[in-house]
Amino acid sequence: VAAPDAADLVFIGELRRLKGVDVLLAAVASLGADGPSLVVVGAGLDEAEFRGEASRLGLDGRVRFAGAMPARQAFALGRVLVMPSRAESFPYVALEGAGAGLPLLATDVGGVSEIVAGTDTTLVPPDDASSLAAAIAETLADPVRAAGRAARLRAEVGRRFSVARMAEGVLEFYAEAVQRQAA
Repeated sequence: VAAPDAADLVFIGELRRLKGVDVLLAAVASLGADGPSLVVVGAGLDEAEFRGEASRLGLDGRVRFAGAMPARQAFALGRVLVMPSRAESFPYVALEGAGAGLPLLATDVGGVSEIVAGTDTTLVPPDDASSLAAAIAETLADPVRAAGRAARLRAEVGRRFSVARMAEGVLEFYAEAVQRQAA
């Protein structure tokens, strides 16, 4: 649940170019001087570069770098979770954000499409600030619709990615492997 003073957007992750923070900053800047606020949660080698980029883009009053903290604590800092990654494997922050009921804006990379499969959560192309900006604007313009999408994502993620379901999937995999080897 977002804190009363939560920013419009929250990014949670390692601060390196692979995670697309620079793309997110460009998207936020493109939405104008009255555009959304953003909290960047995390630490990493490119933090100083991203702080400088935020200043160069005139975002000092709208972007806050909060440092590293547990994701559960960070979710309360924003109303929409943004994952602008250039590449991912299977990002747990997307699962955790869905479980927290946050609307998710993410790029179509790695296992993100598997996480949102079967829902109406749309993904944007990586490295595309204009598509990300459009998705941000659309999501913030209709918070009721965004909350509905987040609720559907939460239900689907809870159904498919519970500990019990994931353990069942691993056991099914091993049982099939043993059967194939015995054949």
